[in-house]
Amino acid sequence: MMQENNIIHSKEVYHILVRALDILDDKIMQHGEITGYILYKMLQMKGSFNSKELAEYTLIGTLHDIGMIKTGYNNTIVDGELKSAWAHSIYGYLFLRHLSPIADKAEIVLYHHLSYNKHAYVNSKYIKIAEYLTLADKLDMYTRMEGHQMGTDYFNKYSDIIFSSEAMELLNKAQARYHIMEQLQTGAYKVELDELFAGAHFEEAYKKNFLEMMIYAIDFRSKQTVLHTFATTTFAVEIGKLMALTEEELSLLYYGALLHDIGKIAIPVEILEAPRKLTEQEMRVMRSHVVISEQILTGMINNQVMEIAIRHHEKLDGSGYHKGLTGTDLTVPQRIVAIADILSALYARRSYKDAFDTHKITELLSRDAADGKLCPDIVAVSLRNLDTIIADYEAIKDDKLSVYMTIMEQYELIYGKFRGYDYSNQQES
Repeated sequence: MMQENNIIHSKEVYHILVRALDILDDKIMQHGEITGYILYKMLQMKGSFNSKELAEYTLIGTLHDIGMIKTGYNNTIVDGELKSAWAHSIYGYLFLRHLSPIADKAEIVLYHHLSYNKHAYVNSKYIKIAEYLTLADKLDMYTRMEGHQMGTDYFNKYSDIIFSSEAMELLNKAQARYHIMEQLQTGAYKVELDELFAGAHFEEAYKKNFLEMMIYAIDFRSKQTVLHTFATTTFAVEIGKLMALTEEELSLLYYGALLHDIGKIAIPVEILEAPRKLTEQEMRVMRSHVVISEQILTGMINNQVMEIAIRHHEKLDGSGYHKGLTGTDLTVPQRIVAIADILSALYARRSYKDAFDTHKITELLSRDAADGKLCPDIVAVSLRNLDTIIADYEAIKDDKLSVYMTIMEQYELIYGKFRGYDYSNQQES
């Protein structure tokens, strides 16, 4: 059996993703996880998919409404499904298409609101999965949500119109064998999902890509935070190489830096994007992101990665937060991310300040090192190689920014074709 490295496992990637996005929007993630589970059991009943394929399709089911975080849904998921089905389907499709390792399967999300009686007009190798997802999605709405406007005869009335009778037959078989509704009611389905992802064994690059995708999800609220995360990660790894860290240490460093601001997913956007100095109260809220990061990551990831992530605001003299640790408590990778985080903040251009030049950055980092807040050895190595470190980040920054432009351009193009083709139109087709 293939073994995963001990830095981060496939099951942990799933849990971090769900836990973080649940904080961002718990309604969407609960609906997504339940829908993903129903889809999983239908495909398991089908019997023609391996464990990795089942895990991928379950992830797609879990994330099928992620676009709704961006497009909005007023008060309820049902409202979003009824009034902006294509808007969130298209944005979710583009998000997965350009930012996830399951890009080739993203069109499942695009078509999950397309009525079955129009599938013949679509050329997609995954349309059958979309067909099953449509039913799983509707079933959760019907059983758990108010205001769905589905009558008691809904599934019979719209068989082979909105969803296929073959999908309904498959669902009935899966219910009879796996007791889907009972598992959902007791919460036992979560154990099954654990087992599914524990056996998936995603490749290292695959897992990294999913975690990067999650960081991009924060862009539903703050592009500034996303760019800061990728700058911090790039700076940290470059400094780690200069400090002659081992490959394992660099891997720990990478994940710790990538996840260091994951808690900002819960910070109000008006604080994240404030075009001014934060008030004392706002600063307390901002600082809480470290505690939230710890809540998200605890028990979900290698403990060394978690400590690198949550200690990036600690100082050698004990003046940092959130635990007031001192130099004796902080490892070299933890010290590196603390410096990379500051370097990223100083180098970034914000609405209230221009990017600092290398002279000013050198002055400020040197001062903190002299004051006993930052490791002087790591600061010295960083400043000697500052131009190269920044150049390496600049080489990838444009690629990161271009993703946003591509998604928005394609969103307008695709939505223009589907605008007006809403859920009510489909029911009456």
